[in-house]
Amino acid sequence: MKNKFLHPIFFVLALVITLSSFSQSKRFFAVTGDQFGSVNWITFREFNPGAKTPMRTLYVPAQGNETVYDALSGEQFISNNESAVASAPAAAPQACGCLNKRMVAAIAYDAKNNRLYYTQMLGNQLRYLDLNSTDVRSYAVTTQLLKNFPGQPGEASVITRMVIASDNNGYALTNDNEHLIRFTTGRQASVTDLGRLVDAESNGENSVRTQFKSWGGDLIADANGNLYLFTMQRLVYKINPKTKLATYLGQIKNIPEDYTVNAAMADNDAYVVVGSSTKTTNYYRVNLNTLEGEAIISKTAQVYNVSDFANESLAFNKANDNSGVVAKDLRTTTVGVYPNPAPDGKLTIQFGNFTPGKYVVQIADMQGKAVLQKELKIAGSQTEGIFVSSLSTGTYLLRVVDQDGKNLYTRNVVIGK
Repeated sequence: MKNKFLHPIFFVLALVITLSSFSQSKRFFAVTGDQFGSVNWITFREFNPGAKTPMRTLYVPAQGNETVYDALSGEQFISNNESAVASAPAAAPQACGCLNKRMVAAIAYDAKNNRLYYTQMLGNQLRYLDLNSTDVRSYAVTTQLLKNFPGQPGEASVITRMVIASDNNGYALTNDNEHLIRFTTGRQASVTDLGRLVDAESNGENSVRTQFKSWGGDLIADANGNLYLFTMQRLVYKINPKTKLATYLGQIKNIPEDYTVNAAMADNDAYVVVGSSTKTTNYYRVNLNTLEGEAIISKTAQVYNVSDFANESLAFNKANDNSGVVAKDLRTTTVGVYPNPAPDGKLTIQFGNFTPGKYVVQIADMQGKAVLQKELKIAGSQTEGIFVSSLSTGTYLLRVVDQDGKNLYTRNVVIGK
């Protein structure tokens, strides 16, 4: 989180290159910190790997009074307290020390109108960025509040999940899952609080209403009218927005326990790309049918940590399925290493899509001298443990080498005691 002195374009390319092969819709959006590694989630960015300019900063809200435009009249107003809303503001959620009024963790891309909808974490308004001109402006719905209910203490009432579904309506969800909110995306938006999510009988102890465990994360939508909730703790629920029934599908597999899922966007068919708001190691690709996750290896040492993703893709969208092309790219071998740092004398290495054969995991000091190695037989995807308790505390190079001596993967690892 302290690598603030490396050139920003390096990390722009990291994010673009990392995800360009995985999204059937090349254009996608993210909310990031104001600089790489920052957790001040205020910067809206657009990524388009096929464009001449692969990344552009869309919008950064002003630190003081912010110029916002009325979505209905087009008139501008200065707002730092959302006082332009016609009805009385709902009670704001209790602020915590980690949030500020500009921070955003919920965005949704409306491809029909070319708008990026959002709401501020400590705000009550529904807003959107109009992307139809180079002068990107923020518009606010002033006829209705997005959150027209008293806020709960802490972050329970904060909206951290949002998506545009197959019915062309937007859906937003509070952390505590007490309020599933639907909004229309026409000229005059209509906001409806559908109420709390309801547990399916099969959920058992994995209730969608479990405090904190089912908070955070993101929403995606599929082509059949369903929503999917990815929580911060890597739980996945399928939601019927008509009945508000939430069915627990399971927990994402093969992702480190300390990797929080804060952003998600649909990819080809059953695949979803997820990112973390704090981890800069890599992103993961998750199969909705199996909940198997695999690391998407970046071309650089780190990637942007993000509070939310958005694109126009829907899961299981056969009409726009590009899996014949994308599947070829997805056969790229992947490697994940965790925990890093490794305080307990053991590294876990996750291999994905490996051609069957013999491989060597080698750990070398920073001068390149091998200090430990292990030969493995790998076929497809599997997880292996490497004991490193014999090594002194410090930073090492971990390499994965094939039987021909070709280096497939290199990464710095930190060994602790």
